[in-house]
Amino acid sequence: MKKNTAYTIGSLIILLICAFCFVVLPAFTGASDANKEKLPAFGKFKGKEIKYEPGNDYYNFVSQYGQSFQSRGQQIDSSAYYYIFSYAFNATVRKMYYEDAVKSSGYVAPKSSINKQLITYFSDGDGKYSSKLYRETDEATKKEIRRGVEDNLYTTRFYDDTFGSESAVVGKEGLFGIKESDSELDFLTNYGNNKRAFNMAVFSMNNYPEEETINFGKKNAAKFNKFDLSLITVDTKSTAENLLKRIENNEITFEDAVSDEYSTKAFSNTEGKITNSYQYQIENILTNKEDIATLSNLTTGALSPVIETGDSFSIFKKDADTVSPDFSNADTISFVATYMKNYESSIIEDYFSAKATDFTREAMLRNFQKAAEADESIEFVEIPAFPLNYGSVNITQSVNTSLSGLSNADVNENFLSKAFALKENEISEPIVMNNSVIVLQYIKNAEETDNANPVTISDLAVYDENSSETAIMASDKLENNFANVYFNYLMSN
Repeated sequence: MKKNTAYTIGSLIILLICAFCFVVLPAFTGASDANKEKLPAFGKFKGKEIKYEPGNDYYNFVSQYGQSFQSRGQQIDSSAYYYIFSYAFNATVRKMYYEDAVKSSGYVAPKSSINKQLITYFSDGDGKYSSKLYRETDEATKKEIRRGVEDNLYTTRFYDDTFGSESAVVGKEGLFGIKESDSELDFLTNYGNNKRAFNMAVFSMNNYPEEETINFGKKNAAKFNKFDLSLITVDTKSTAENLLKRIENNEITFEDAVSDEYSTKAFSNTEGKITNSYQYQIENILTNKEDIATLSNLTTGALSPVIETGDSFSIFKKDADTVSPDFSNADTISFVATYMKNYESSIIEDYFSAKATDFTREAMLRNFQKAAEADESIEFVEIPAFPLNYGSVNITQSVNTSLSGLSNADVNENFLSKAFALKENEISEPIVMNNSVIVLQYIKNAEETDNANPVTISDLAVYDENSSETAIMASDKLENNFANVYFNYLMSN
């Protein structure tokens, strides 16, 4: 397989013996000279600092990526610099991780292997070793090239052992890397052949009828009573009881108690007014939900007994009469709708699941698409053929999650299992999907056996490399300060 140049140092060795084509411009969109002079480490790997200094790996990777950007004709602006330095940082971390893993295994780069690779850097135009070129190269450069070659052997050893190498084969099998069985290769090669296309009817829960919302509100009117309360909250019951006696004996006013430092503001603002005033919200802070009756029965100006509120204790004061909900008011209706979405979503799901079931009966009697298009509240969607691919693993196609009703469908096990269990032309039961209820019909078509992009071993290698990078960058051995250093030192004004 072809290695990503970011994983090897071979190409960087050339940079050591020729002028850099990419120069880090002084105009880092405002980076001051003082900041550049005191540029700290971008991070650490196992305690070893990752600094940007001439000649080191990070510096060389920045140069390499910079040249790559330039060779593609990309403008080297502040945005490009960010990606160049970010990619180079990741490549440096990978290299450090690879070398550490190999050296920790006890592997030592053989001198014979180092010398064999060195020959290629001191060859004439005919590809033959040139002792003259070697003699004319100064010792510092030769030392740096040898170090680069040795480093390359360590990183290559990790890469080949982990991801395999097409350059080293015995017969038909790769000499390095994890081996695959013929059955596994057949499975992967034909993986994308088992595709399925569907018709889909989408019932958006955003279309829940207003009259249903009002009906729910009227049936549960008490939940939306609006209280006008102040409260004092303290940590212990004894403190609350003592404070209540002092207020009742006119030793301290309720308002002064609110401002005392021992009164916390867990459920109120700085003036002691309760922050969530609807009955269902107040019930949520009460340890004993039945205490809501005590608050409901308070007269204006009266104090409640000590009431347990979670891991604290509160004294409530009724400041004004409780206001009953007005279900002809648009704001009230909107509030009830929000409540239902957050706390009673199953009622909405059941409503649309019932509608979806009625639609299924109709679709069985007539054409699925025509049945969907006959109802303005239903959205008809055609889902192009896709293989079973949980999580949208990028070695093959996946369901188009940008389609209406299919957000996160690639990680919805219920959706995928029901979709791929259908028989030809069979219609599914209602499936709840995020903010929608959907109904599927499996439709066979020519695309199902069209595997224009079969999975290849190199596809898997790229996937493995990406997964490896994700794991390495999340390693607890890495201290990552890239963003902080880049934006505070290189991009600061």
